Amino acid sequence: MNDERYFLIVNLIAGQGRCKAAFPRVKAALERSRTEYDLHYTNEPMEAVDVAKMGIEAGFTRIIAMGGDGTVNEVANGLYGSGAALGVIPAGTGNDFGRMLGIPSDPLEALRMLRKATVRTVDMGRVGQDRYFVNGLGIGIDAQVARDVLAMKRLRGAAAYLYAAVKEVFRFQAFAAKLEGEGVSEELECLSLGIANGKYCGGGFMLAPRASVDDGLIDVAAIGDFPRGERLLRLPQARAGKHLSLPQVKYVQIPQIAVSSDAKLIAHMDGEPYELPRGAFEVRVVPDALRVLVPA
Repeated sequence: MNDERYFLIVNLIAGQGRCKAAFPRVKAALERSRTEYDLHYTNEPMEAVDVAKMGIEAGFTRIIAMGGDGTVNEVANGLYGSGAALGVIPAGTGNDFGRMLGIPSDPLEALRMLRKATVRTVDMGRVGQDRYFVNGLGIGIDAQVARDVLAMKRLRGAAAYLYAAVKEVFRFQAFAAKLEGEGVSEELECLSLGIANGKYCGGGFMLAPRASVDDGLIDVAAIGDFPRGERLLRLPQARAGKHLSLPQVKYVQIPQIAVSSDAKLIAHMDGEPYELPRGAFEVRVVPDALRVLVPA
């Protein structure tokens, strides 16, 4: 891993045990290569934000998140504004941020990639004044799917998301939302409202197929309601990113969006449950916000 010192932040419970199973092999590979590193295991939600800041204060310039997208999100929030680079060893359930950047899904392959990585500067999304996401904010059915997956004991990865998505297709209730932004003023009845920095969510669902993490824009994908029988037919289209031509889909790429709703909205941020402000909130892109280690 060249001459840099690395600070690893590891969430052993990520991926319903996947991270805990993979980490001994990663640690052994680090020892064999005589890589200089420090290590912290997270134990609580949002702990990795402060731990990442501690790593920067200790002089580390390469902070490695090993876990799922939620772990990556927390570490990225800690790194924001620092100039330190984020490395990712995917070991969670969805791993959508790594998928977007071409980071190998196998933890040992991702570790080998880090040794030859280059630095890419990417955007982040910001909700309100101080909460950032790397991949996306999902509201509605995809947020409920994320919560269902977190509660599962056996299924994991893409299979878990597909199972939960099929279940929610038949029971999720649509919600009303108002969108205001550059060239946008809409009141919609939505199954899903995705505000994305990256293409993927939910373990490979391409809900924002035109998104790029460095274009200075957020992609807003509002999917309207369908009869329950038709919902099941549309699910594969949404997974493959083939849904944008449907009349029930509103898709825009803009720097910021204001969302308001009288409903209690269910949301996830980078795959983890997120409590939205009640009533109205704003999401905007923060260009060139984060340095990430990616395949050369």
